[in-house]
Amino acid sequence: MRKKLLLAAVILTAFMGKSFACGWDDGDWYYYNLFSQEIMNDPIYRPFLLTYETKYYCDTTLRNGNLEEWQKYLGLSYEDTKYLVFESSREDLQSLTKGKSAADRKLSFATPEFVKKHKQALLYLAYTKYLEPYMRIIPDPNLEVYNWWWDEPYEHNAGELDYNKVKNVLVTSWKAEKDDELKLRYGYQLVRLAHYTRRFKEAVQLFDQYVKPLNMRTEMYYYALSQKAGALRGMGETEQANREFIHVFTNSSDLKTVAYTSMTFGEENDINFADFVAGAADDKERNEIYFMMGYSDFNNPVNEIEKIVANDPNAIQAKVLMVRAVNLIERALLTTSLSADDNEALYPSWNASESETMAFFEQAVRLSDKQLDNSSDKNFWNLISSYLHFLDQDFEKASNCLAKVKSNDELYMKTVDCLTAYIDLCRQPTIDSKTEDYLLGKYPDLFYKPCCNNLSDYNFVSLVLHNRYARQDEHAKSYLVLHSLQRLEDNPDEKLLDEIQTFLNKKKKTALEQSIAENGTIDWTDYNNYIAYFKGVLRLTDGNFKEAKKQFEKQTRLKVSKRIFGHNIEVYYSGDEKDIMRDDYLSEFPFIHDNMTELDVADALMQLEKIGNKKGDEAAKANYLIANFYYNVSVTGYYRHYLRFDNNNGFCYDKYGSYGDEPYKNTLQLSSNYLEKAMKTASDNELKAHIVFAQAKNAQQEMEASAVSAWELTRVVPQDQLYILDQFKGTAYQKDVYSNCLYYSDYHN
Repeated sequence: MRKKLLLAAVILTAFMGKSFACGWDDGDWYYYNLFSQEIMNDPIYRPFLLTYETKYYCDTTLRNGNLEEWQKYLGLSYEDTKYLVFESSREDLQSLTKGKSAADRKLSFATPEFVKKHKQALLYLAYTKYLEPYMRIIPDPNLEVYNWWWDEPYEHNAGELDYNKVKNVLVTSWKAEKDDELKLRYGYQLVRLAHYTRRFKEAVQLFDQYVKPLNMRTEMYYYALSQKAGALRGMGETEQANREFIHVFTNSSDLKTVAYTSMTFGEENDINFADFVAGAADDKERNEIYFMMGYSDFNNPVNEIEKIVANDPNAIQAKVLMVRAVNLIERALLTTSLSADDNEALYPSWNASESETMAFFEQAVRLSDKQLDNSSDKNFWNLISSYLHFLDQDFEKASNCLAKVKSNDELYMKTVDCLTAYIDLCRQPTIDSKTEDYLLGKYPDLFYKPCCNNLSDYNFVSLVLHNRYARQDEHAKSYLVLHSLQRLEDNPDEKLLDEIQTFLNKKKKTALEQSIAENGTIDWTDYNNYIAYFKGVLRLTDGNFKEAKKQFEKQTRLKVSKRIFGHNIEVYYSGDEKDIMRDDYLSEFPFIHDNMTELDVADALMQLEKIGNKKGDEAAKANYLIANFYYNVSVTGYYRHYLRFDNNNGFCYDKYGSYGDEPYKNTLQLSSNYLEKAMKTASDNELKAHIVFAQAKNAQQEMEASAVSAWELTRVVPQDQLYILDQFKGTAYQKDVYSNCLYYSDYHN
C-alpha cells in the first residue's frame, strides 16, 4: 500500500498550484472533496462532520428537538410551531390568551379551539418571550474583555431582571400547572434564571426540586440538565459538571455541540475523556465518550471507532467518526500544493508526518473491510471501503465493494454513480482519443460539472485529465483543461503558447478535445488574433520590433500616450501622467503621437531604430527615446503595465515588486544598450546630460535589484553616473535634475 499511496499522492497533486495571498484561509479550500460525509445519515450528528472553516459543520436542515416536542404537544406543523415559539410576538400571544385575535396573520392557525385547548402553553410562551432577551449570563467581573468570537457584548443579561419577582412567578406557575410537560418547562426556566444570575448553588437546588422529581427524560429535561451542569462548573465542580454534560451529549438532539464545547472550553478544563469511560451509564453513553475522544483534534479517530464497534458494530458514532476519518485521509492526499509548514498548521498533529498518515490510512482500510462482515449496514461500509481502496488505487477492490451497494437512499446511489465514474477515469493509464470517446459517451456530464460536490476550485475530473495529458506530453490540452488561454498572461511561456495554438487549430478534434478548446478560449472569438497580440508583446519585450509589428497587424488592445517615449526626473509610480512624464525631443519625431496602438508603438520603434543607426545628435536622440521606452516599461517604470497585459499602471506586487522572481523579462538591459549607443554619437551637452541621467536611473534600479537588505537599499547611489553628470553643470537639464532629484542633490551635500 505504501508505494501505491505515495504514487497516488504524486499523481493527484502533480501540476497543482494555487496562491492564497490574502484573506482568511481555511483547510476546507485546500483539498478536493469527493466523498460525501452526509452518508452517515443521522442529522443529529451533522455538526460533527469534518470542517475547518467553522467550529462545527453547518447544517441548515437540522430540525430542532425542542420544537419537535412542541409540535407533538400542540399538534401543529413544524413550520407553524417554529413561528409560534420563536418568531411570534409576546403581544400577539397575550391577545390570544385574552380571547382576542392576533394582529399577525401568520398566527391564523391559532383558532379559538386551539387557544382554548392550549391556553396554558400560550401563557408560558408569552412569559418566556418577556424573559428571553435577558437570558444571558451576567458577565464575569474578573474578565476585562469578551472572548474573541463574540462580536460584541450582549445587549441585556439576567442581572437586569428582578430575580425574586421572576422566581416567584415561575414557582407559582410551576405549582399551579397540572401538565407535567409545562411544569418541566417552568422548572427549566427556574434553573436557567439562577444559573445566569450566577446563583450557582441555588440553580443545582432548583433542578433537584423542580425538574428531577418529574422523572421526564425529554429534550427539555436535558436543556435543564445543561443549565445545572453549567452551574456546577461555575461552582468549580468541574468533574461533576462534565459528567452531567456527558449525559446531555448522549441524550439531547439540540445540545450536543453545547455540551461538547462546555466540556472542552478553557485551559482549566483540560479533561481526559478516558477517565469518564468507567463511570458510563451504559454502552450508548460509553460510545458517546469514545466518540468525543475520537472527535478531539489530537486523537486518531480510528482507535476510538474500534472501541465503539466492539460495543455495537452498528453504532452511529462509528459511522460519524469514519466519514471524518475518510475526509482526513482525503485531505492528506487530494490537497493542493502546500508547504510542510502549512500542512502542520492545517491538520491535526497525528497527521503531521508521512509515516503516521500511512499507518492511519492502513488502519482505516483494515477496520472498514472488517466491518463489512460485522455490521448489518453493508451499504455504508461498502461505500467506505470502496472509496478507501480507490484512494489506494486498488481499483479492482474499489469496484467490487461498490457493486455490492444496493440502496434506495438517493445520496448513497449518487455517491455510487460518482465513484464509479471516478474509478473508471483514474484507472485509465493513458487518455487517447478512443478513451476520450469512451469516457464522454459513458459519463456525458462528468466533464462539464462536478459530480457530487462542489470542489474547492478546480474539478477533480479536470485535474486527473490535466495530469494524464501532461504525462503524455500533451501540454496544450493539459493546460486548457484547468486554465483559460488568457491565464498564460500571468506566466508567459511561449513554447506552451505555440503548442496551444497548434492544438486549437487542429481540424479533427474529439468531442472532449472540442470541449477543452471551447472552455479554454471562452472569451475569445478569434484566438489566433489574441495569440498574435500575445506574441507581439513578447517580441516587443525582446526588442524585435519587426516581428512585433507583424504580430500587432493582426490584433491590438491598448492605446498609450506619446510620453511612453518620454522620461521623468522625480520617481512616481502613480499619478497624473502629465505631471510626472516629460516629453523632451518627442516633437522632433512626428511619427510619435498620442493614442498610439501597439502597432503604432512598434512602427515608431522601428523608425527610431533606423534613424539611430546613423550618426549625430538626431541618431542619439532616437536611441535615447528607445531607451526611455524600455526604462518606462521596466518593472519600476511608470508604464510598467504596458508589456504585462494589464489595463493600467497600478502597482501590483505579484508582477512588479520582486526582481528576478516575476515571470516577465525586465527590459532595463535593452534601455542601457540604447543609452550606450546614444552616448557614442551625441555631441550636444544638453542631450548628453539627458543620457547620463538616464544611465544613472538604470544603474540605480540595477543596484536596488541586487540590494540584500533594507540598509543596503538606503545607500544605493549611482555615484559614477552622477559624477559624469557633474561635467554638464552648465546645462539647463543638469539644473533641473539638481532641483528635483534628491539622490543627486544629496550626493552633492
